[in-house]
Amino acid sequence: MVKRIFILFVVLISIKANAQNAFLDEIKFMDNQRNIQLLGNVPDSNLIKDYSFMTRSTSAFQFLEGANYKNSKRLYIKSFQLSDIRQNNDHMPIGFNDGSMYPSVGQQERVSVGVNIRWRALDINLQPEWVSAQNLQQYVDKGNQTDGNWWPRYYLITANNIDDFRRFGKEQINEYSLGQTRVGLSYPNVAFGVSSENLWWGPGRLNSLLFTNNAPGFKHAYLQTQKPIKTRIGSFELKAIIGILDSTKYENPDDSIMRTIWRGGIYPKSNSTRSINAFIINWQPKWIPNFYLGYGYSKVFYSDSNAVSNGSEKMGVGVIMGRYIMPKDHAEFYVELGTPNQLPWPVSFFNDSSKTGFTIGARKIFPNFAKKSFLEFSVELTQLQLMDPRKVFTPGYPFDGPQYNSWYTSTQIRQGYTSNAQMLGANIGPGSNSQFMGLSWNKGYNKIGVHVQRVVHNNDFYNYAYLSYVGSGKSNAYWVDLMSGAEVQINPQKNIIIAGSILNTQTMNWRWLRIEDDKARWSEPTSKTPDKYNLQINVSIKVLINNGTR
Repeated sequence: MVKRIFILFVVLISIKANAQNAFLDEIKFMDNQRNIQLLGNVPDSNLIKDYSFMTRSTSAFQFLEGANYKNSKRLYIKSFQLSDIRQNNDHMPIGFNDGSMYPSVGQQERVSVGVNIRWRALDINLQPEWVSAQNLQQYVDKGNQTDGNWWPRYYLITANNIDDFRRFGKEQINEYSLGQTRVGLSYPNVAFGVSSENLWWGPGRLNSLLFTNNAPGFKHAYLQTQKPIKTRIGSFELKAIIGILDSTKYENPDDSIMRTIWRGGIYPKSNSTRSINAFIINWQPKWIPNFYLGYGYSKVFYSDSNAVSNGSEKMGVGVIMGRYIMPKDHAEFYVELGTPNQLPWPVSFFNDSSKTGFTIGARKIFPNFAKKSFLEFSVELTQLQLMDPRKVFTPGYPFDGPQYNSWYTSTQIRQGYTSNAQMLGANIGPGSNSQFMGLSWNKGYNKIGVHVQRVVHNNDFYNYAYLSYVGSGKSNAYWVDLMSGAEVQINPQKNIIIAGSILNTQTMNWRWLRIEDDKARWSEPTSKTPDKYNLQINVSIKVLINNGTR
């Protein structure tokens, strides 16, 4: 056993590539249940075959894993889990879809212990988390020193309207949280209660527009269906929450720079409590087998209207989503279309299509049933950049402030669509785009995978700063991350899973900065702004024991 772990570690260190982070959490584990659905003819419960997988969480994973277990008159432990995740970034704060962990440089660890207790309908999941991060010094960011208006523009369109931090203080971080804890009542068809667990709403696997596990889970009350409810027109899934978002205790690391340039350009942000209401409805039409149509909306507002000028301050995200699976072909296609600050009625996408954000993805599985294994090929594209760059400028007044149309930002709720200064939705953030492609070998919880990904950061700000007659006119200062990767996950014993990944990131024009040296070509890095690199190593172990599983 020890020899196997040592060999795995050596292999991971030697691979100069990157993959999805090896986070062994329940939301990621639901990929295994989703794979069973695509395999089609693999014997399993009808519950998984009918489930949309457009609402994922610890509670959803536990219910599907123990679907055949009935409520008992005796108090019993339904499941137990213990996990330890260790990660290291050598130069840059790379981190995404990692829940309570932080984007930071240096070593970081998260430890979680959980137990799911059931008695009759009572459902208690105690699963707190402890996070420790070195939080070392990062690259010094001075912005574009050749443009005196660069920082004011950045604050006007972005920093004043969202808390999306790249560093959280300057000291080591040690924090405890409730993690994936919940207390509620669970019946065969419906459940309700209170929870702090992470939510993932939408079919996307790397980015979803409404909720992902990119930020820590927040405290909320929930009402949800446990399994699809069948009607004359098809099956329905529903989840609704009322919650409170966490405000960060840290200051934006860029504020210290902005104060030396224009102190008045930093807009104050209310410390009033932010509440969130959200719902999602998924429908499987009776007439279209294997097709799932979803509709979701999330609204954030200040709970204390006395803390603001009036009680109308709010922001929202609306999404229409769909997923179509082909069990006989072992494939699936999915799409999310979203619009900021309004309900996602179809007419909304036609009236102002430039604000539409989307995630589109597809997967194809090539099974070897004799060996119970398969190859998986997947692609996913996400775009949050405004489709019309003119939407960042005030019509007729380009020297005035910008229009505020970027995803997840708000002039009313200035923390934006975040919790603890991390994105609630797609991890790439406002104005950004992502292209992903991956290939993996899978057998149950065993996996070996590689992938490549390209992320373009906040082109809305880039266009406002550079690509107009207001800015400098640069067309080669896009901030782009190129990633490639490898991930290994092994299941050496029934209840133990070990995983590791290496993430190598090449960053061009970090923080949209390019200073010419009259030597480099248009597309090459300059001696004054060389490309930056980060190597991230992630190793995880999880003990997962389910009583009464299939």
